[in-house]
Amino acid sequence: MASITSTGLGSGLDIKNLVSSLVSAEQTPASKKLDKQEALLTTQFSSYGSLKSAMSTFQSSLSALRNLSTFQKLTATSSDTAIVTASAFSNADPASYNLEVKQLAKSQALATPALPSATSTVGTGTLTIKFGTTIYDPVTDVYTSFTQDGNQGTLTLNVDATNNTLAGLSEAINKAKAGVTAVVVTDTSGSRLVLNSTETGANSSMEISVTDDDGDNADTSGLSALAFNKAATNMTQAQAAQDAKLAINGLDILSSSNTVNAAIKGLSFTLQQAQPGKIITVSVSQSNDDIAKAIDNFVKGYNDLVKIVNPLTGFDKSTQKAGLLQSDATLRGAMAQLRSELGNMVSGLNGSATSLADIGISTQKDGTLTLSNARLNSQLASNRSGVAGVFAVLGRPSNSNVSFAASTIDTKAGQYAIDITQIAAQGVLNGTAPTSLTVAAGEDTFAIKVDGIQSGTIALTQKTYASYAELATEMQSRINGDSSIKAAGVSVGVTYDGAKMVFTSKSYGASSQLEITANTTTKQGLSVGAGTPGQDVGGTIGGLAATGKGRELTSTLGDANGLKLIISDNVIGAKDTIDFSRGLIERLDKVMSAVLDKKGSFDARTDGLQKGLDKIAKERAKLADRMTTLEARLFKRFNSMDALLGRMQSTASFLQQAYNPTPRN
Repeated sequence: MASITSTGLGSGLDIKNLVSSLVSAEQTPASKKLDKQEALLTTQFSSYGSLKSAMSTFQSSLSALRNLSTFQKLTATSSDTAIVTASAFSNADPASYNLEVKQLAKSQALATPALPSATSTVGTGTLTIKFGTTIYDPVTDVYTSFTQDGNQGTLTLNVDATNNTLAGLSEAINKAKAGVTAVVVTDTSGSRLVLNSTETGANSSMEISVTDDDGDNADTSGLSALAFNKAATNMTQAQAAQDAKLAINGLDILSSSNTVNAAIKGLSFTLQQAQPGKIITVSVSQSNDDIAKAIDNFVKGYNDLVKIVNPLTGFDKSTQKAGLLQSDATLRGAMAQLRSELGNMVSGLNGSATSLADIGISTQKDGTLTLSNARLNSQLASNRSGVAGVFAVLGRPSNSNVSFAASTIDTKAGQYAIDITQIAAQGVLNGTAPTSLTVAAGEDTFAIKVDGIQSGTIALTQKTYASYAELATEMQSRINGDSSIKAAGVSVGVTYDGAKMVFTSKSYGASSQLEITANTTTKQGLSVGAGTPGQDVGGTIGGLAATGKGRELTSTLGDANGLKLIISDNVIGAKDTIDFSRGLIERLDKVMSAVLDKKGSFDARTDGLQKGLDKIAKERAKLADRMTTLEARLFKRFNSMDALLGRMQSTASFLQQAYNPTPRN
């Protein structure tokens, strides 16, 4: 309030204190009422902040239990990680294995003869690098044979004045990203181009052929200095490509990579070093530690929430006071939903674990949860998938050829029959009968469209092939090495069935299609035209028609709507059933989201409290304005009175002097 000062100059009255007392008498009751309202709203607002934090922490504790991976974890332990490490996936079997690492997989390394420097020229022409299995003796320098791997692409590189130095070739090869890396190594004897196949294994060695512009493809001058094939071994093999060799429980295993994934279901071994004769033990066991920790965090998160809620909604008998939010419908409603969900059985589950109580979680008198570790461990030991089903969304097919892939919020818990009426198939293109094993100039190119991806012009190596099977491998390698095909992640297989060339897309479904779009190789059994498209899997889920895409079968109708399965075999007919359950976590998370979302009930409540505080702030401003006006009015009136009283006092003094004159001496 603005301050107006008056000390009763006319009458001697203390007008300032009089006005202050009157204004205070008017202001104090209203101000105290606003203080009381503000304190209550502020405390409630702060309480909701603490509640929201506790609920957010509880919701965070749900995430680990939502994921099936938490319940499917297995641990693989190696007795000597310096030799081999191991990891286990969810489909591994608990067991123990004896491993002996006899040799590591290696990639091939080839080096050119030494030249004066990295800028030395190497001639011009065409360089072709293929990948496969080489039989070569570096001691006698005898190159016996090369068998191409059609799954690996072929690199054909034009070498001209722009890239015909060691450094230029290195850059061009690396830029192609075609399964080989190049580096120039310089020492006291000069500079060499060293080529390394990027993949390890005996099947990834390199055959290097050249078409040298100097007319001689086998001598050591010009581009032919890079030749490494049956006709010429002008490069030096610095390291031979070889497979890893290990023994598992005494059985020898070969692997093209030092990461061995296919030897035992669900296990991956990484070979670190070879040590023949030393036996390493790899043990696979179920790990319940992560599950127990996640469940313990879930119980703790809920209990922390309850410990905050109870004082706010309860009644303290010792103080005879109700909790600050005892009558708050928003909070009571949210907690009632949580308690209801915690006590419910999980629909769609059968067996010994269908609720929290079954796995050792029970509710105490004060509303908190308690966990029986003995009960939980017993269930994990005998019914791990059942424990997973209590918490997570879970589909359990009874047929090993059916896998649960996904579901949506529309998928309802239940048991659904699966029936396959159409198997998934790959796109196939059948060529005609080839008439020649010789690929000559002018009849060496074609173009193909794979799963809708158009290749560039594919050029076959011009030569006479030993067999149509070898020619088929060359076609496959050239197609899969095409830059557009490779970039799109599609690929084909090419075989000779004894009568014709057969092209097969590696993908399944209606989008799996092959088409020869251009062709000069008329003698090799190719002609322009499309093959037979693949087909999507077809069938029913829960007795209702489902939609197929490749090997995926997805329900779009009924209670199973959104349930996605993967069918891995090629057999038409019934595939038994799948039991689908939604789990507790999803429902709890839904309750939490409704409460905590930006448009949820808690935000609505705190918005209301904030509006109340804002209203009080406005009321205070209005009260202050009103008191300022009152003070000004009182000062005006008292000052007028004071002036009048002063004049009256002056008149009285005059009259007194007039009627009571001072006596003369």
